[in-house]
Amino acid sequence: MMFHVEQFLGCRDLFHVEHFPNRIQNNLKIYKDLLIKWQRAVNLVSRGTLKNIWIRHMEDSLQIIPFLKGRTVLDIGSGGGFPGMVLAIVSNEIEFLKQFGINENFNVTCVDSDQRKMTFLSEVARQTSTKVEIISDRIENVEGNFDTVTARGFAELKVLIGFAKKYSNYGVFLKGKKVEQEIKDASKIFRFDYKIFNSVTDESGRIVVVYNIENVEDL
Repeated sequence: MMFHVEQFLGCRDLFHVEHFPNRIQNNLKIYKDLLIKWQRAVNLVSRGTLKNIWIRHMEDSLQIIPFLKGRTVLDIGSGGGFPGMVLAIVSNEIEFLKQFGINENFNVTCVDSDQRKMTFLSEVARQTSTKVEIISDRIENVEGNFDTVTARGFAELKVLIGFAKKYSNYGVFLKGKKVEQEIKDASKIFRFDYKIFNSVTDESGRIVVVYNIENVEDL
């Protein structure tokens, strides 16, 4: 594992956008403005969260930085780009990332079958000069291996763990307060180690890290 609980808790205040370098702040603002503009035509996020984009989407995504492992990240069901596009925006900011225990840049791949949402992410990448691979397809059709799999609000944990096993054997997922039940359900299919952390942006939110995944039937 690449992190310690103490490290994560010590970073809480650092996830506020105003503490970020100007270049990251500026790119996230471009992202935010594009999100509001495109939301009129494409349902990118829940309408009720538009007044609180910084915390509900930007900072919510940024808080998983300390849990990333390796140099390749696969974000499945990216939708409006959370957390994948946000991670891509900071992926080359080495001096910024060092405070979270990351000493080299990483590459992000965002996957979603909704062509309109992927077109939106392509525009965000263009206007922020962000290096990111954007794949408009079903996740089942993606090939390759990655160091970390991420997702937010895409599917239940038993589904996410299946994808984590296929592509990485290490996943970092943003989940809600029902995560304990989802873990029980997933345990019927997979054996895995996991850690749960409270979200720093939402009292009911949880960050779930899963690893050492094996099929129950193979044991």
